[in-house]
Amino acid sequence: MADNPSWDGEKTIIITCSFTPGSCTLTAYKLTPSGYEWGRQNTDKGNNPKGYLPSHYERVQMLLSDRFLGFFMVPGQVSWNYNFMGVRHDPNMKYDLQLANPKEFYHEVHRPSHFLNFASLQEGEIYNADREDMYG
Repeated sequence: MADNPSWDGEKTIIITCSFTPGSCTLTAYKLTPSGYEWGRQNTDKGNNPKGYLPSHYERVQMLLSDRFLGFFMVPGQVSWNYNFMGVRHDPNMKYDLQLANPKEFYHEVHRPSHFLNFASLQEGEIYNADREDMYG
């Protein structure tokens, strides 16, 4: 927010999305004044930065509607959805972010192995005559 003075700390939130089997959970958080100060002074970019506390943010109410004022940040080169390729997910992976609309949950970029399987099935198809088995 220091780099974007037009952002209002009372109106700026972060929305997290968690995918679990059969559901999707959205949660909204806003930065507290102590969290803003800690983030401004923090130089530790590791997974567990020194001095980080749960009091640096607070959960806020979120109203879902068909209007969205804000933007999406998605990975620049890779899929955001590892639900179909979990073995490739690594909590320490490095990626760049870009401003863009996220691709659909079932988009082919999220599940390349499905499309490779479809292609191999089509290549190996053997065409049999269409006859009913009268004895079957």
